Amino acid sequence: MTEPILEVKNLTVEFKLHDRTIRACDNVSLTVNRGEIVGIIGESGSGKTTLVFGILNLVQAPGEVTAGQVIYHPKGGRPVDLRTLSPEEFARYRWTNLTSVFQAAQNVLNPTLRVKEHFLETVWAHDPNAREEDVLAKARDLLSQVRLEERVLDCYPHQLSGGMKQRTIIALSLILNPDIIFLDEPTTALDVITQWYILEILKRIQKDHGLTMVFCTHDVSIIGSVVDRLGVMYAGELVEYGPVLNMFKKPTHPYTAGLMTAIPSLRDDVTKRKAIPGNPPDLANLPDSCRFAPRCFAHAQGLCEGDRARTGQLYPSHPGQYTRCYSWEKVFKS
Repeated sequence: MTEPILEVKNLTVEFKLHDRTIRACDNVSLTVNRGEIVGIIGESGSGKTTLVFGILNLVQAPGEVTAGQVIYHPKGGRPVDLRTLSPEEFARYRWTNLTSVFQAAQNVLNPTLRVKEHFLETVWAHDPNAREEDVLAKARDLLSQVRLEERVLDCYPHQLSGGMKQRTIIALSLILNPDIIFLDEPTTALDVITQWYILEILKRIQKDHGLTMVFCTHDVSIIGSVVDRLGVMYAGELVEYGPVLNMFKKPTHPYTAGLMTAIPSLRDDVTKRKAIPGNPPDLANLPDSCRFAPRCFAHAQGLCEGDRARTGQLYPSHPGQYTRCYSWEKVFKS
């Protein structure tokens, strides 16, 4: 039986720039179940990072969360809408219940502190009475889980490679036993071998700790073997959401289908792979039609009118799968 741990309802994040308003995250709703790994994919600028920042209440000016709910279900506790909390109240949940590993996370390590001092300061910020030897004992255990030696505790960040820094940050994010960990492009700027190494570590940690993970990336090729369910974002909207196998084999939105067609494969001729034509729309000057219509093969072939009003909701397609394409049955008929 699935148990929700996080419900995002109609979350909207806007950026006001001069006389323009940009909705980088537009009315996004999704449910994350306890113990699963949810992937969020999309091109750069699609709103993946903004969605995570909105959930964690980390949006900086000139950005603002203007609408929506973020309901967290603690284990054995009453649900709480994190959007109703003051910054001080939210701080009690951030890092202890909900934690994050952001893009280029290696840069968050203070170059003047040893790794062990990062662990100590993080714990003491939430529990000033924690004993140093207890914190370091747990830090050693977490470092071993990400396949790092104890000696790393006495290192400064510049003494670690990029992959070692990333694994250190992952261990640091687990020091307070969070329920959910948000990973935003955690393998960016790492070589392919290190990427897969870290993904294997994340899968094992998730299984061992029973963690819930939300994994954001633009790299569709690395996410299929990691996540349980997949969300696809385009131009600030969630355009499709469902079980990962269905999303790869039976996409019901033309943008998702385009992403899957673009993935290089070892099983066929790479020349058969096709990029999605065109560019994402200007979020400050959106078309009156469906946002994907100018790039959509179905719209070009006359299979869909691209009616903007009808794309204002998600439609059920396959079991557990939802799409913003109201013409999906016609477009993807078998």
